[in-house]
Amino acid sequence: MDDLDKLTQTLPEDEQRAVARRTEELVTAHNLRELRAFAGRTQEDVSARTGFKQTNVSRLEKRADMKLSTLRDYVESLGGTLKIVADVAGKKVDLSGIAERSRRGSKA
Repeated sequence: MDDLDKLTQTLPEDEQRAVARRTEELVTAHNLRELRAFAGRTQEDVSARTGFKQTNVSRLEKRADMKLSTLRDYVESLGGTLKIVADVAGKKVDLSGIAERSRRGSKA
């Protein structure tokens, strides 16, 4: 459990529900294209920041599977940080280091 979860649990139940609703509103991107649009970036912007050809950015946005290093580069080109959290049996484990270690991999 992270600090935010601990803090949220100290709130009254109605405020916890309000936080959960607001979180759901904020987490609305369901794919990379939507994420890019929310960031106000174009495929050309992503291309320039990642070194990927614009046509490859377009293909990437349609893919269901990719290398973590590619996903990390894409997210960072939008000004974000890739975070990977596993939630197993109510325990959250930050696996973001896997994406960081993949930095040594090749670009797609």
